[in-house]
Amino acid sequence: MKYRDLVSFDPVESVIKLTDANKKEDAERLVKTYVMSDSMADAIINVVLPQLQFENTIDNKGIFVVGNYGTGKSHLMSVISAIAENEKMLDLIKNERFKQASACIAGKFEVLRFEIGASKMELRDIVTKEIEKDLHKRGIEYKFPSMEEVSNTTDSLAEMMNLFQEKYPNKGYLIVVDELLDYLRHLTEQSMILALTFLREMGEVSKVSRIRFMAGLQESLFESGQFSFVADSLSRVKARFEQIMIKKQDISFVVSERILKKNNRQKAWIREHLIKFGPLYKNLADKLEEYVNLFPIHPSYIETFEKVYIAEKREILKTISLTIKDLLDKEVPDDDTGIISYDSYWPFIRDNPSMKADADIREVIEKSGVLESLIESSYTRPLYKPIAKRIIHALSIKRLTTGDIYAPLGLTIDNMKDELFIYIQMPEMEESFLRSTIESAVKEIIKTVSGQFITFNRDNEQYYLDLKKDIDYDAKIQARADFIGEDDTLNKYYYQIILKAMEWDRPEYVKDRRIYQYELLWEEKNVERTGYLFMGLPNERTTAHPPRNFYIYFLPPYGNIKYEGKIEEDEVFFEFVNRDEKVDENIKLYAAAMYMYDTSSGHSKSVYYDKAMEYQQKAVNWIRDHIKECFMVRYDGESKTILYWLKSRAAVDVPTKDFIDMTASTCLSSYFQKKYPEYPKFSVLVTQKNTGELLRSAINYLAGKKTEIGAQVLKSLGLLDEDKNIVPENSKYARYYINLINKLPEKQVLNRDEIFQWVNIDEELDKRFMLESHWVLLILCSLIYSGDIILTTSSKKYDATMLEELASANMADLLRFEHCQKPTDIPLDALKTLFKFLEIAPGQITNPNTRAAAVEIMLERIDGLINRIIDVQKFLYGDINLWGRPMISDDKKQSFKKALLGFKDFLDSLKKYNTPAKLKNFKPTSTEIKEQFKAFEVIKELNSLKSFKQEIEPYASYLSNAELILKDAEWLGKINDVKVEIESVLTKPFSIDDDTVNEIVNELKLLKNEYVHKYLGLHKKHRLNLSDDERRKKIMSSDVKQNLEKLIGIKDVIIPKGSFYELMDRLSSLKVCFSLIEDDLKNTALCPHCNFNPQDGDRPVFGELDAIEDAMDKLYADWEKRLVNVIEDPEVRQNIVFLKREQQNSLKPLIEDKRLPQKIDGTFISAINDLVEGLEKLEVTLKDIENKVFGNGPSTVEDLKKRFMDFIDEIVRGKDAARVRIILK
Repeated sequence: MKYRDLVSFDPVESVIKLTDANKKEDAERLVKTYVMSDSMADAIINVVLPQLQFENTIDNKGIFVVGNYGTGKSHLMSVISAIAENEKMLDLIKNERFKQASACIAGKFEVLRFEIGASKMELRDIVTKEIEKDLHKRGIEYKFPSMEEVSNTTDSLAEMMNLFQEKYPNKGYLIVVDELLDYLRHLTEQSMILALTFLREMGEVSKVSRIRFMAGLQESLFESGQFSFVADSLSRVKARFEQIMIKKQDISFVVSERILKKNNRQKAWIREHLIKFGPLYKNLADKLEEYVNLFPIHPSYIETFEKVYIAEKREILKTISLTIKDLLDKEVPDDDTGIISYDSYWPFIRDNPSMKADADIREVIEKSGVLESLIESSYTRPLYKPIAKRIIHALSIKRLTTGDIYAPLGLTIDNMKDELFIYIQMPEMEESFLRSTIESAVKEIIKTVSGQFITFNRDNEQYYLDLKKDIDYDAKIQARADFIGEDDTLNKYYYQIILKAMEWDRPEYVKDRRIYQYELLWEEKNVERTGYLFMGLPNERTTAHPPRNFYIYFLPPYGNIKYEGKIEEDEVFFEFVNRDEKVDENIKLYAAAMYMYDTSSGHSKSVYYDKAMEYQQKAVNWIRDHIKECFMVRYDGESKTILYWLKSRAAVDVPTKDFIDMTASTCLSSYFQKKYPEYPKFSVLVTQKNTGELLRSAINYLAGKKTEIGAQVLKSLGLLDEDKNIVPENSKYARYYINLINKLPEKQVLNRDEIFQWVNIDEELDKRFMLESHWVLLILCSLIYSGDIILTTSSKKYDATMLEELASANMADLLRFEHCQKPTDIPLDALKTLFKFLEIAPGQITNPNTRAAAVEIMLERIDGLINRIIDVQKFLYGDINLWGRPMISDDKKQSFKKALLGFKDFLDSLKKYNTPAKLKNFKPTSTEIKEQFKAFEVIKELNSLKSFKQEIEPYASYLSNAELILKDAEWLGKINDVKVEIESVLTKPFSIDDDTVNEIVNELKLLKNEYVHKYLGLHKKHRLNLSDDERRKKIMSSDVKQNLEKLIGIKDVIIPKGSFYELMDRLSSLKVCFSLIEDDLKNTALCPHCNFNPQDGDRPVFGELDAIEDAMDKLYADWEKRLVNVIEDPEVRQNIVFLKREQQNSLKPLIEDKRLPQKIDGTFISAINDLVEGLEKLEVTLKDIENKVFGNGPSTVEDLKKRFMDFIDEIVRGKDAARVRIILK
C-alpha cells in the first residue's frame, strides 16, 4: 500500500498573498478552499464579527489576526475580507456556523488590502497613502494632513469617512494589512511609539465611524518581549484591539481536512495498521483518531515546528506538503508505523544556506554536523545507525525551540520513543525492550562522539545538544575515580556527604578536627540537650571542651580503620556498613571530581565543581533513601539499624538529620533520665534558640499578656491549673522555694548562691532539681505574682505590683538576681476608703476569709468605672458640637480631659493589686483616693450632655443642611429661635431632664416637616415629570430637530448656528425627576434621585418645553427663509447647472416650492455648500448699526441714508461686494 493510496493529497505549495483577494475569481477560490476548524469558527464568531459589524452599537475595536508564517493567517484575512466585500461569497463557505454568523458583515464593506514591506516611512504615512490611492480609484479625492499639521489622526479619519459615506452611505470601510510585525520589529523607539499611537487611533475611530481595521501578525504584539521598551504605549493599543490566534489545533485541522484528507476506507486501513503498535507508544491507543487523521504526520511535528525560532520565514503547511509529496510513491512499511515526525524537518534547515546567516542557527548546524559525521564514520552498531541519525536530527530541532541555545533542555528517552515513533525489529511488541534499545543507541552515540556536544541533564533526565561541550569531563573524572580506589582518602568526602545529607552548615567547633557543637532532643521531656558531633573516632573526645551531655560519632567507613574500644554511656556510634556499589561509586566520583576541581583552572574548574555537586547529590539521595538500614548504630553493647532502634516510628517520612537525632535520642534517653531524674516534661518544644522567647512569653503571661505558648511553659512547670489559673502552690518546684522562703527568719533573704551550683564549668543548675537558671527565674517570678516573695536585682526590687515592669525588664539582669525575701502585710484604712467609693462593703476586705472575693469585686467595679470614663472620653474627644457650636468652652474641655485622664490612670494603677497577697504592697493613701474620686462629678456632667446631644443631634444635623438649601426668611427665623433655646439649656447641664428634651425635639420635628413640604413644592417647579420627559424625547427625535441638526452642516456664511446650539443647551439643561416622594426626605435634605438644590439656579421647567418648541419652529422657518434667499441670489443661481444631478434634484423643493425638503440629507447639504463656495460672511450686531448709523442724534433722511451706506462701505472695504453676505448676529 503506497502513501498516495491512503490520502487525498491537496498540497499547499504556493504562498497566499493578502492582495490575491482583490481579484474576484481568486477571492472565490480562497473562500472555497479555506478549511476552518470549529475552534477557529468560534473565535471569529465571538471576537471578529462583533467588532466588524455596525448594525448594533458596541464599543467597536480593531482586530489582530495572529499566526506564524504559513499557518493560514493571510488566507483567513482574505476570506473574512472577501465575505465583507461580496455577499455572494457566503454560498462558498463550508463551515455552516461561520456561514450563518457572517451574514452580519456580508457585502457591507468596501475593502482596502495591502502588505507592508521594507519601508522607512512612518506607519501613519504608509496607511494614509494607501487610503488616499484607494479613495482616488473610487472617485473620492482626499488628502490627509501631515503629522506636523495636526495633533491627531482621528479627526482626519472621521473627516475622510464623511466623504466616503457620501458615496457609500450604507457601507463600511474595511482596511486589511498584512506582515505588520515584520515592519514594527525594525523601528526605532520613537518611530515605534508613533506607530503604536496611530494603531490606537485606528482602534478608536472604529467606535465612532464605520471604518474598520484588521492586521496580521506573526506573534502577539502584546506578549512579545522585544517590545517591552514601549510597554505603556502597547497597553493603550491593547485597550483598542481584540485578537484571535491560529493555534496548533487549527493547523492540525487544515492538515487533516485538506492536505491529508481521507475517506472512511482509508482511515480504516490506517487505524488497523497503527493499532498493532499501540503497546509501544504512549497515547497512541488513547489518541488513535488524531494519529489517523494526521497520518503520516506525527502530532508533535506541528507542535514542535511552531516553537522553532528561525528568522527566515517558515511555512508549516507548505513544508508538510513538500514532505508528503516525496513520500507519495513510497510503500507504507508493514513493520513500522510509517509516521513522520519533526526530525524530518532538520534537512530543510541544514541544507538551506540562508539559515547560516543567523549565528545561533549556524552554531547548531555546525555542531550537529560534527556529530552526524562521527556517527556516519565511527558508529559501531550499524543496526542502530538510522536511529542514531534521527536522534541527532531531533535534538538539533529541539535545540532551536528553547529560546536559549545553551539551555540544558532536550529530550528524554521516552520523548524520543513517543515523539519520533522510533521502531526496531523486536521479538515481541514490548515497550520496555524498545525503550532500552533507544537508550543503548543514545549511549553508543555518546561513546562514538567521546561525549562531545551531548550532555545528560540528570535533573530532568533529558539528553540535549551541549554546544559548549568540547571536552569529555566525565571520562576524566572516571579515570581519577578508578585511581583513588577505596582508601582512607575517601573518608573526608564521605563526611562531607553525610553533613550535606543532614543539611548541616555550622562551622567546626574544634578547627580542622571535624567536631561540631550539637543539640539533641530529649524526646521524653521535649527539651534539647547539648553535646558534640564527631566525624571520626572517639580518640578525639578530649579535644572537645568543656564536657557536654552526649557524643555522637560517624566512624570512617573506608580504609582499614576500626574502633574496638569501650563505648561510654553518653556515646552513640554510626557505622556506614550496609551500602551498595552504586553509592560507593558516587562517593568515589564525587571525590574524583573535587580533586579535579582543586587541580584545574578557568572554565574547567566550574565544570568540575558542577559535576562534583551532581555526584554528591546522588550519594546524598542514596543515603536519604536508605537511611533506615544503611547505618549500624552502636550503643550500650548493641549494634542495630535505625529501623530497629526506632521500630514503628521509622515509618514517618522525615529529613535525614531527624532520623539520626531520633535514633541517638532513643539510645541516650535512659542516660538523660538518670542524669536529670526530676526534670519537667515540657508540652512545647524547648531549644537553645527559643528558650529566651519561651521564658519571656511565660513571664508576660504572669503580667497579663496571655498567650498559648506562655500557658504551655507555665503548665509544664506545674504553675497553671486546668482552667489556666496561675497557682504556684500546685507546683512541686514552686512549693520547694516557698518552703525555703518561709523557713527564713524575719528580714532574712535567700541568696542566689544558696540556690545554684556550677556544673561542667559553664553550666549553672539549681541544687535540688538540676534545673537551668532560666526555669528557676520563672518559678520565682510566679511567686512574685502570688505575692509570696520580693525579688531583688542589682538595680531594682520587684513585687506583685510590678509585674509589667518585670515583664519588660532586661532578661540578663533578672537572671543575675541577687536574692529574694517575704513581703509585709496589707494597709486596711486606705482599702476601706477605696471600697466605700466603689460601693463595696468595707467589711469584706477586713475579713481575711472574704478577702479573695473582695479583690474580685474590686477589680470588676474598677473595670466598670474605667469603661464609663472611656465612654465619656470618646464623647469629649469626639465631635462635641451641636448645630455647629461647642457644647462646652475650650477651657472647661481641657480641664475635663485632664481630670478624666488622671482618674483613669489612677484606676489602672489599682488593677495590679489582683490577689490578696499583692494588697500587701498597696501604696495609695486615703487622702489620695478621695482626691482622685472628685473626677466622678465630671463623668456625670458629660453623661448628661451626651444624652442631650444624642436626642437632639439627628434633627439638628438634618436642619443644619436644610438651612443651606432653603432660603425662606420666616422659616429661618424659627430655626434661630430654637438655636437660642438650645444654647440656654447647655449652660445648665445638670438641670436637663426628659421634659426639656421632649419640648425641644417636638419643635425640631415641626421645623423639619415644614421644610419637607416647602422643598417638595420647589422640586416640582424645577424638574420635568414623566409626561414632560416623554414630550422632551419627542422633541429630540422630531423631524424639525433632525433637519436643523443636518442644516448646521451648511457653511456658516449662510446659517448662524449659535441659535440652534443655544436651543439645544436649553433643552439638555432641563432636568428630569419623577421619583421623589415625601418619605425620601426622611433622612436627607436633598432629593436622593437628582440632588435638586434651589441654590444651584436651575431653570424652572414650567412652560419651557412650549417655548423651546416654538423657538425651534421659528428657527426652522428663519433658516428656510435664508436658504430661499440664497437660492434666489443671482450669483448663486447661475451655479446650479454645475451641480451633480442628484444635488440638483435635492434642491427642487427649495427652488420650486420655496420650502425645505421634508427630510434633509447629505446630498442637499453638499449642494448648498457647493453653491455658496466663495461667498464671504460678515456678521454685524444691532449695537454696531446703532453706533454707526444712529449715533449722532436726530438725522434727516438723507443723512441717515448716507451714514448707513458709509457703514456698509466700511465693512466690505477690500472685499468682493458681490460675494459678501451680511448676517445680523
